[in-house]
Amino acid sequence: MIINNLFSKINSLSNHPYYYLSPHSYAVGNCAEEIYLGLIKARYQGKKLVILYMFDLPYIFKYKLTNKSLFSLESNYIYQPNRYLLFIIRLLLTIIYIPLRVSILIARGLFNIRLDEAYSYPCIGRDDLFLPGKIKDKPKISSIVQYNWKEKFNYEFNFIIDGKSNIEISNCIEKLGIPKVAWFVCLHVRESGFRNDKGRREYRNSNIKNYIPAIKEIVSKGGWVVRMGDDSMTPLPEMKNVIDYPFTEYKSDFMDLFLIKNCHFFIGCQSGIFDVAKLFSKPILLLNMYNWTFGGPLHIKDRGILKHIYSRKDNRYLSIKEMFSGGWEMQNTSGIVTDFVYVENSKEEIFDAVIEYLGDIENTLFLTSEIHTLSNSYRKEQAYSILKQNRLATEDVKSDMEELAERYRFLSQIEGASGYICNKYLDNNWEYYSLNLAK
Repeated sequence: MIINNLFSKINSLSNHPYYYLSPHSYAVGNCAEEIYLGLIKARYQGKKLVILYMFDLPYIFKYKLTNKSLFSLESNYIYQPNRYLLFIIRLLLTIIYIPLRVSILIARGLFNIRLDEAYSYPCIGRDDLFLPGKIKDKPKISSIVQYNWKEKFNYEFNFIIDGKSNIEISNCIEKLGIPKVAWFVCLHVRESGFRNDKGRREYRNSNIKNYIPAIKEIVSKGGWVVRMGDDSMTPLPEMKNVIDYPFTEYKSDFMDLFLIKNCHFFIGCQSGIFDVAKLFSKPILLLNMYNWTFGGPLHIKDRGILKHIYSRKDNRYLSIKEMFSGGWEMQNTSGIVTDFVYVENSKEEIFDAVIEYLGDIENTLFLTSEIHTLSNSYRKEQAYSILKQNRLATEDVKSDMEELAERYRFLSQIEGASGYICNKYLDNNWEYYSLNLAK
């Protein structure tokens, strides 16, 4: 699109004070990730981020804007245009993209022709997010290392959400029934309801019932648990100091962000909302991970455990070492159906991971061991091997520029990752898998 190319040229001007970005319109994870990377880009270039977005017209576009409070975040590195100028910009973007989106929907509905949805909404500044400076050629390891992603990912941005004062924030906590002096944990366990994708992306989902012993353990330590998500999820049984937030009257865009920003730490899976926790630099414990080359424990205080992978060919579970030495087919979800089976973490594994993480948080030590270093070395080496042999962009992405951006995205998370797999899980499953012994 001409408009995207125009803003790309403006963004590349070293003396221009702003970096313009239209983050993903209707996926909260993509939106939060791109705002986060836009802030990193703006800070690195000595600029301020300007977030551009359309009006919410779900009946025309057939989707709703994601969490609207994300678009109005306040930070030292965000510039908010005055409301009149912002209104005009949003109006122009909406007018430009209405006919494009309608054309795409007609082509799909009448002729079964699927066109790239990138033309359905503005992509201003998105292709350049991962590219160091003006680099437009094939990714070079040296350029990635030079960009120092570890430092950039571990920088903490301070945010104000919807201009709320401290008094208003305190009131929000009390509304949910959490005492002001109490600490709470946000928990998100993905199910199929929100995206209505049952039978298509089950590898991303988990059973909330397997988390109940861990939830009770957090409560026994004096904490509260706030379950995040939407009202399509399986309701939790009533438990002391546990708030099934999607089913409360206080569910809102603001509260979604507020709770994550103010939680003690975040427990989640590799699903959209955990990117909000990354944006706010919250300590994250990832459970039931299905991808380990990128999208895993990113910040220095982040930890995680992996879903098990059962090899139909070998008739056994693969060790973590084997996983980290395996090919793209283990993580390319189109191949999993025929070659490998993902198996959820057990109640015991989740419980052990939470116990270990509670200890890390309490002692603020987050110590690393030899096996931590070894496992991340294997993961990193294999990631580079995958990069050399495979196209990363999805099949519907034809642009070489978008493939290049995806490769830089991949490499930035590999080079920038400071988190690790939980100690006990590594000890039990590095060389051989504990589940094989149980068979």
